[in-house]
Amino acid sequence: MQTASILDVTVETFQKDVVDRSRKSPVLIDFWATWCGPCKTLGPVLEKLAREFAGQFTLAKVDIDRNPELAEVFQIQSVPTVLLLKEGRLADGFQGALPEVQIRKFLEQHLGLKKADPLVDAAKLEAEGKRAEALVLLASHLRTAPSDAKARLMAARLCAAEGRLQEAREHFAHLDAASRESDEAKALAAQFEAADASAGALSSLEKAVQANPTDAGARLEYGKALVAASKHAEGLEQLLEAAKLDLGYQDGAPRKAMIEVFNLLGWADPLVLDYQRRLSMLLCV
Repeated sequence: MQTASILDVTVETFQKDVVDRSRKSPVLIDFWATWCGPCKTLGPVLEKLAREFAGQFTLAKVDIDRNPELAEVFQIQSVPTVLLLKEGRLADGFQGALPEVQIRKFLEQHLGLKKADPLVDAAKLEAEGKRAEALVLLASHLRTAPSDAKARLMAARLCAAEGRLQEAREHFAHLDAASRESDEAKALAAQFEAADASAGALSSLEKAVQANPTDAGARLEYGKALVAASKHAEGLEQLLEAAKLDLGYQDGAPRKAMIEVFNLLGWADPLVLDYQRRLSMLLCV
């Protein structure tokens, strides 16, 4: 469906909707085809950005099978191909289904769009369950701003949540003393310590739980070791079971351990939301 910022363009409408329009504001031309797999990935991203930055540029979509003349004029060799027209002239372009992060940079560079906040965008990606994409965005930002402690800490936390502990440690090593005092940083440090302490101990800890399933302490240690091994779901389950067995064990250690995992994964993580709800129900009993 066409909108003010997204147009389906044909040979007949190209002059008016693309060339003439580009003399007033930039036009991004998306050459695509129904049979093109990458086009199905790129198209929604371009449409999303066109809606987000409504009025700052127009997205003109050209189906090359229905408009082969336009594909020939612009010498389109493969799809998707994206071209930028400004003031009636070709300014730049790219081929292939680039990640949203790179497309945003392309638009910022050529259209003077307001630069996005990488931490805000990374948080949105994390909330959507796209940790890997969030890490790509943060890595790009940290290349130009290596001393950004908040971005560095977020990258460390996301790496740890992805099971990439060595990368998490490398990010953590760049933090200053003040930054390491935050709850998020302390949760990470605790995970690193647990990983070091529990290396190779999972098997024995599991056997201890199997030997005495009602031992809250055994489940607590097993759960912490699972979390340290990046088995977050299994670890939280053991920690919750420990809390069920003895909520006040060692001054609430099972609950505190769960909160450390929540801080580690981020409170928007679906796993955290699930176990936060289950822990709340237990606390209300």
